[in-house]
Amino acid sequence: MPVAPPDRLPRLHATEAVAPAAASELAHARSMLADGVHFVGNVLLRGPCSVAGQVDGNITQAPGLQVSVVVTETGRVKGDITAHKISVMGHTDGVLDSGPGEVTIHDSASVHGLVRYGRIQVNGADLNATLERVAPAKPSH
Repeated sequence: MPVAPPDRLPRLHATEAVAPAAASELAHARSMLADGVHFVGNVLLRGPCSVAGQVDGNITQAPGLQVSVVVTETGRVKGDITAHKISVMGHTDGVLDSGPGEVTIHDSASVHGLVRYGRIQVNGADLNATLERVAPAKPSH
């Protein structure tokens, strides 16, 4: 089946207002991109996400939430990942931004770009990135 040109791609539109989900529902809003799937576009997460396929676009946690993103051994992300906890076993090319959160880069990972972290763990990965530590927020008295 031929791929539709970008100006002819279908668009999804909400037809009715949706009430905000309860916090317990958001905690179970898991997303997974399976191996063999190629997604082009940006993702806004409301729960944990696992990427085993390929993403060309940005993966971002929803405002006010702290989610985790795992890029598996077969996963590839060309774009930015913004999440409180990021774990990479596959390939990334872009910004990994956990803010004051945590980034783990495993030995099978290939990471290129910028890594912003509060805490980092690197286990013998192919790491060709600028590292930028984000200081934890100071408690107000």
